[in-house]
Amino acid sequence: MTFNRTPVPLQDPERPFTDGGKPIGLTALDYWRFQFSNFWDAQEEIAEFLVAKALGLSLPYNKNGWTPFDILYKNKRVEIKATSYFHSWRGDGKVSKHREFSIAKAHGQHDEYTKVAERKNDVYVFCLNTGESFLDSDPFEMRNWEFYVVSTSVINALFGNREKLSLEHVRELTKDYGRASFTDLKDTIETVLQVNDN
Repeated sequence: MTFNRTPVPLQDPERPFTDGGKPIGLTALDYWRFQFSNFWDAQEEIAEFLVAKALGLSLPYNKNGWTPFDILYKNKRVEIKATSYFHSWRGDGKVSKHREFSIAKAHGQHDEYTKVAERKNDVYVFCLNTGESFLDSDPFEMRNWEFYVVSTSVINALFGNREKLSLEHVRELTKDYGRASFTDLKDTIETVLQVNDN
């Protein structure tokens, strides 16, 4: 299977909004701050960013329209799932200790992907922000994150058509090598995928 999708290039944060080519005093950075400053409720996107950067990638695979997986790494397909205990939109201050990750099979929507419902990736990286308050869940602090790497073949064999996997199941599946920190995430992914830098 070949993958030839070209992602949209990274934008310059100082790129101006213009009117007839004349800057109007607003930049890409102004837009990003306005639209995306709430990092606490963007766990999925931040998890994708962190995994891509741990693997040394400038861009993931999925930033040029819909794809059935998030990152292409050494011709292996990586799917990232994220969850957290704390959400800033909850006004009651309560956190839920029961966390789940989607592992649902998907149908392909493009010619290069099969139309059969299946998990179209080689590995899952399950990401958990462990904080239970605004301060404790700071997504910029790597000590607030846990990463669990599980081969898709293992999930297919054990869970078949199941659509969700609990955090407890994820931890049980990774009990032999445990959770990964950001620092050792690349090595853990390569071990599970059976690839290396050679």
